[in-house]
Amino acid sequence: MPKNVHRRGFTLVELLVVIAIIGILVALLLPAVQAAREAARRMSCSNNEKQIVLALHNYHDSYRTFPSGSMQPVAGSYSWGYLALTLPFLEQTGAHDKVDFTVKQCGTHLKSLQAAGGGDPASILIKLFVCPSDPRSDRSLLSGPTGPLPASGDVGVLFPANYLGMGGSNDLDVTSTPLGCIAVGASNAWPFAGNGMMYLNSSTRFASVTDGTSSTIFIGERTITRDLGWGWPICGGWECEHFVSSTLGFSRGDKDPYFIHAQHLGSWHPGGAHVALVDGSVRFLAYTIDYNTYIALSTRANGEVVGDF
Repeated sequence: MPKNVHRRGFTLVELLVVIAIIGILVALLLPAVQAAREAARRMSCSNNEKQIVLALHNYHDSYRTFPSGSMQPVAGSYSWGYLALTLPFLEQTGAHDKVDFTVKQCGTHLKSLQAAGGGDPASILIKLFVCPSDPRSDRSLLSGPTGPLPASGDVGVLFPANYLGMGGSNDLDVTSTPLGCIAVGASNAWPFAGNGMMYLNSSTRFASVTDGTSSTIFIGERTITRDLGWGWPICGGWECEHFVSSTLGFSRGDKDPYFIHAQHLGSWHPGGAHVALVDGSVRFLAYTIDYNTYIALSTRANGEVVGDF
């Protein structure tokens, strides 16, 4: 090779500089990409709530009442959830028709459908019921004595949901134990007679909302609990399962104590969570919302004056 011909290549220093620049660019770009993805997930959550609340309106048009937050056929049985009752209005008629809602023990009924390969709505993932921002939104649970929560209710395989009804503010049993999510006391105590839109065997109507449909929360987001033990949309218990109260305020969930955060609305979104109002609109509430304002939004006929929120 002639002496005046030289091969040109990268030096080690130049290569390291290029790698460092690429690393810096990636570090700058990654938060923007993550923010864009979260914005898309947040929009999906908002759309889910919008579809659910419109389905509740259609249910009211058909039956002249909204579905019960939890419909308990007989005392002591598990309850059909409001989402189960609303399935035909969510383009889930096929799933709805597989279920016999006259059966008094919904857990036993769903297990029999699963054993027969019936494709019941509890054991299939209905994406409309979950928020993609929640990392547990695609997880299922085998409930009952043979599953990871042997002391839980026994309704077979199920997928928890993110959207719960608002029962109101008169929850007198707020504890960091399972009792905070289990009804105790007289038959006229919480959750039998909530002052919100959804509670056990509720039958609220548009006419029930004297505080104004644009200032009354209907449903809202809640994080799926880490053991998947609450928020069963088709068949489950009462409070913490299909609806919550506003007594504990509005804050990010999934923290200890476990049973405190199972009892209020919250989400994985930064800064707040979505709620759907009775008028059909969806609002993103910040965790910094005034407590009294939130309480006023949770009741349907208490006569509170709600300002900007």
